[in-house]
Amino acid sequence: MSLISSNIGLKEWAVTSGSLGRGEQIFLLRKGGIREDGRHFKIEHEQFLLYPGLFHEGQLLLKQENQHLLQETVNADFSNEITFSVYCELVETIEISEEHQVRALDAFHIWSEDFTVKRFNWKPRHSLKLMIVRAYKLDTPITVSVTDEYGGCKSWVDLDNEIDISALTPALTDAEFENQVSEIHEALASTTVTV
Repeated sequence: MSLISSNIGLKEWAVTSGSLGRGEQIFLLRKGGIREDGRHFKIEHEQFLLYPGLFHEGQLLLKQENQHLLQETVNADFSNEITFSVYCELVETIEISEEHQVRALDAFHIWSEDFTVKRFNWKPRHSLKLMIVRAYKLDTPITVSVTDEYGGCKSWVDLDNEIDISALTPALTDAEFENQVSEIHEALASTTVTV
C-alpha cells in the first residue's frame, strides 16, 4: 500500500460497504448506471474509497439472515454529509456471463438471490463484473460535505479533497482473504458447463 490519500469514491450501498469493511464478503457486482457512459459500468480506478448510499428496496435485497444489517442505515441521511470508512484495492475482475455463475456465488455475499440474479439479467448482452477487492477500514473515518457534483446515478465520484488513508486496518488477514478468493474460484469453476 503506497498511497497515503485518495480523492476517488465508488458509490456503493452502505450496507454492502459495511459488510466489506467487516470482511463479511470480498467482492462487488457491477453492470452499469443511468448516468454512466452508455449506461455501462467501467472500471476507471483500481484503488478507491467506498462512497456509501441507500437503496430504497432494502429488505428485499438481503438474505433473511442479513436483514438486521439495515439497522445500520435506518436513520442515515447521505444528502448533506458522507462519512468514508472503507478503502478498497481491486485485486481481480471476473466477467460473469452465465446465470449459474451468479447462483454459485450465493454463499459468499449478504445479498438475496433475487437481487444478484436481477442485477445479472439487467442488460443481458453485457456481462456482470465481479470485482474482488481487498477492503481496509480507515482507523479514523472521515466525514465530508456533499456537493452537487457528487449527486446523481453515477458510480465514480471525484472528491473535492483528498481523504487521509495512511492509517488502515485490513478487513481480513492475508490468509483469510486468500482463502476466500480460492473458494470463490472453486465455486465458479464447479459451475463450468461442458457440452
